[in-house]
Amino acid sequence: MESSENDVRLSRAILEMKFMKKTKEKVEKEIDDEEGRSMYSNEITDEMRKSGNLVFVSTSIVNCKNLIDGRLSFGGKNPDIEKLMASNYTKLLEEQEQKKEKDVSDADMAKGYSTLVKTIGKKFNKDKKKKKKFAKPSTEENLI
Repeated sequence: MESSENDVRLSRAILEMKFMKKTKEKVEKEIDDEEGRSMYSNEITDEMRKSGNLVFVSTSIVNCKNLIDGRLSFGGKNPDIEKLMASNYTKLLEEQEQKKEKDVSDADMAKGYSTLVKTIGKKFNKDKKKKKKFAKPSTEENLI
């Protein structure tokens, strides 16, 4: 830290010159790093600094496309694999059944549907009444 305090900083006018572009970027990066360290100094522990960046990258598309990973067997060719497949299949079916649980009971759904039918029925009944109300007089009445 003592060396950073004694470092001479270049003025902005010099850093703005064309040939100082790389030096300017380097200085700005150092300033940003110092600000970041000072902001998060109380949250980042020494263990985090020592461990470095831990990034796990998976190049497989199995998870993205819900593909089956592993071995498959059909027709009794490999009974051990078929037992594993059967147990995995039953687990998958149980999970799907749990997801399919109803949010609305059948009685509530029927009640809601009946009110919907009544509402739409009223809408069409009003239109018929209006049309009858404004019917044109017949031509026979004008001739008499």
